[in-house]
Amino acid sequence: MRAAGQLLIALVLVYAVAAAGYSFFLLQRIESNADYAQENQLPLVLAQNRNALKIERLASLVRSAYLARDRELERQVQLQTHVLARSFTLDNNAQLADKVLEVAEQVKRIIAKREQIRRSETLAQTKTEGISAAQLDKQALEAYQSAMHLTDSLTQDLTTDAAALAYAMSGDIQKTARMIQLAWIVILILPVAIAIGALFVVARHIIAPIHTAINYLGSIDRQEAGDVKFRHPLFRELSTIFDAIQAYGRVSRDLLKTNTILHTLSEEDGLTRLANRRSFERKLAEAFNTSVERGDDLAIVMVDLDHFKSINDRYGHQAGDACLKAAAGVLSSVCSDRTCHIARYGGEEFALVLPACSLEEAFFVAEAIRTSISGLRIDAPQNEIIRMTASLGVASMRSGVFNSSDQILENADKALYRAKHSGRNNVKATAGHDIAVPIVA
Repeated sequence: MRAAGQLLIALVLVYAVAAAGYSFFLLQRIESNADYAQENQLPLVLAQNRNALKIERLASLVRSAYLARDRELERQVQLQTHVLARSFTLDNNAQLADKVLEVAEQVKRIIAKREQIRRSETLAQTKTEGISAAQLDKQALEAYQSAMHLTDSLTQDLTTDAAALAYAMSGDIQKTARMIQLAWIVILILPVAIAIGALFVVARHIIAPIHTAINYLGSIDRQEAGDVKFRHPLFRELSTIFDAIQAYGRVSRDLLKTNTILHTLSEEDGLTRLANRRSFERKLAEAFNTSVERGDDLAIVMVDLDHFKSINDRYGHQAGDACLKAAAGVLSSVCSDRTCHIARYGGEEFALVLPACSLEEAFFVAEAIRTSISGLRIDAPQNEIIRMTASLGVASMRSGVFNSSDQILENADKALYRAKHSGRNNVKATAGHDIAVPIVA
């Protein structure tokens, strides 16, 4: 009996030492994972956040380069873009640096095209080196769209990389957590008294914190990360990894905010806060497909401010910007009581998509816009008042046979062209073959 008791005691001691050793090994593994995350993964995430902020700045510079109409401002924007692009070459990411340099080249191209346009205007010629001003402006627009597409692609790459890092960190913690759970379940089968005490310690200070960390990382993967307060673990090893997880959560929220800002910049006109041309064309295509599926009508209104260049030349670009904002306010006000997508199509031109709207209804909406714009009074320097008029073109699905949204948009543009060449400050509508629709306002 005594020998059996001694053997039992020896077995208990061996079991306790083995369990303690195995538990120490697992905790050491957690500490190793935490150190690895802090030394390798978190610096990568921080670098991605810095790059995302710089890409946000780069997107803003691209927009400024496209909207600028002043040589000095264009030179400043080009210099800032060049400096910002060169800063990416310091990172160990050749692909990212190459794309950023490509964006900088597109900015340089935009500015070059603007300079060619100015040169042609200075020489009072319609073409420069065999290329018309309209073609140069189109090439500048293509360079702008290419640059914005590249910034969108860079943002998507950064977001994907951040998600991959979160998945890797979560997988390591889950694997270690399962091993710890299994080990402690085996250990706690022994004496009830020891099991109760050990279970309390494990459940409160190991299992529960690890589950909290796993759930938190899962919420980061789903982009639901919030400011979660963790119960600080008693073990130094767990405290280290929890500090790393909280730091990663903060970085992830910052990266998500940056991505949201970049998305907004790619969809919104910075001056009028209306949708930009790219957003308008996507909405038009969606509305066109919906109209075809449901058999509903669909109307488009194109709005162009008359003699807008003369306003800029006489009163300055700040006054011109005020006129554009006021016109945008009129469009939003007139269309506030109906489903409508309004966008700044380019320069002094605006466009509206009116789902489930007939040509006649769209014509009256356009007439209301024209009347409201002609009634605007914009304050100008030296106590002068700016008055504006607008020409509008209207087209609808049932005014012709259209196979794509581009065709109905072209139809509305033809109507706008007729309005411009009919004395301006009026509304015109065309049918599918550019035939005037006899509508009386």
